[in-house]
Amino acid sequence: MTTVAAITMTSTSDKPGNIAKAVDLVRRAAALGAEWIQLPEMFAYHGPYDQVYTMAEDEDGPLAQLLSGLAKDLGIVLIAGSSGERPEHIDLSRNGHRRVYNTCYVYGRDGSLLSKYRKTHLFNLNAADGKPSYCESDGYIPGDAPVSFTLDGWKLAHSICYDLRFPAFYDRLAATGGDPDVILVPSAFTQGTGQAHWELLLRARAVERQAYIYAANQVGQHGPGKESFGHSMVIDPWGDVLANTGAHEGIALAQLSRDRLKEVRGRLPALANRRPSLYTLCL
Repeated sequence: MTTVAAITMTSTSDKPGNIAKAVDLVRRAAALGAEWIQLPEMFAYHGPYDQVYTMAEDEDGPLAQLLSGLAKDLGIVLIAGSSGERPEHIDLSRNGHRRVYNTCYVYGRDGSLLSKYRKTHLFNLNAADGKPSYCESDGYIPGDAPVSFTLDGWKLAHSICYDLRFPAFYDRLAATGGDPDVILVPSAFTQGTGQAHWELLLRARAVERQAYIYAANQVGQHGPGKESFGHSMVIDPWGDVLANTGAHEGIALAQLSRDRLKEVRGRLPALANRRPSLYTLCL
């Protein structure tokens, strides 16, 4: 059994305030006995895109050093949601803003960097008139590589927020890194889409992958035009919701069981029954 915590928080454009709140919530989760603790997407800064480069940092910047030290101090695995990572080259958006990667870092109990993933799918939403109302590519550069890693004998797969909508992405993860036992989904899933699709998609991915879904979401108002749904969740391989923070800041605490994983995969051997030679499509 592994005890995990998924944190829900309301990040804004106040980077120091966001970081202080995140540290406090991580410490609270550790005090509850969590061995792995996950923060939501864009936990350190969730504000206007014209400031994302200024608020972003290098992989070994001050934020990374703080989080690494926090993981070591608490003796936990810290899945640091996501934050802006400055690229090595200048990349401008259509509005002339310098763009960054939306990156998840994972720090081990000794403070070392265990894994790193750059968000692949960038969220775009159109208004009723067809005009863009939310365009993540105005601030961020898409990553281009799926990432899996092993932790405490579990096989974990990275994803971030909008990645959740693309089943083929998880097929690729399984094909390149093997079937994951746990799928990470740090998110800032919006209020409107979250009400309709958040739990539905999380549970669908859990059932089709027969894996634990470990998802930390933002909640509430971040600024003009940006509101998130909350409901950080841990879902088991049968699709049962083990923990849910609801629509407020807080901590979803649950246990991952190897026996439960084996039971589900043995009871319904869908992963073994796949016929991938029939599924190849030319898109």
